[in-house]
Amino acid sequence: MPRIEPLAKPYPPAFDAAMQALMRGREPLVLFTSLAKHERAWAKFSAGSLLDKGSPLAMRPREIVIDRTTAKCGNEYEWGVHIAGFASAIGLTEAHVRATVHGGPADWPDPAEAVLIATVDALLDRKKLSDAEWAALREHYDEAQALEIVQLVAFYHGVSLICGALDLPLEPGAARFPAA
Repeated sequence: MPRIEPLAKPYPPAFDAAMQALMRGREPLVLFTSLAKHERAWAKFSAGSLLDKGSPLAMRPREIVIDRTTAKCGNEYEWGVHIAGFASAIGLTEAHVRATVHGGPADWPDPAEAVLIATVDALLDRKKLSDAEWAALREHYDEAQALEIVQLVAFYHGVSLICGALDLPLEPGAARFPAA
């Protein structure tokens, strides 16, 4: 039994319009319908998502950050949604997908992508970046991109806490963590 019963149809008009735009005809995620039971929770969540079209990051680095963050947080729900929805579109190989869960920076031959993994790991493990880690990040990403990367880690760490607290069932068709 869900810890919070998801919002059922008919959805409130504003939420329904948002889901039509975001989900493009697919059913809303359980995460969304659970949060939407409470207007304030949904408003705060959707305002901080960073998935708008104004991102200074291209889709591939953005998704690598999200995938690594959710994997490191043990959030199979959100990781699976993003892998199923974006991995193919951004050209993640099976080895890359596996490395988001079980690998490290050395598993990413592109130095700009390896620094993404190292940045996520440092932020989640120590909650900060050293001067050297910040400098490594800035070698590949400008200031706005670096800030977006940090904000993505923070946001998806929060998403992981929400998913864990609500014990959401895995979405049908979403990817599952690869075996160790």
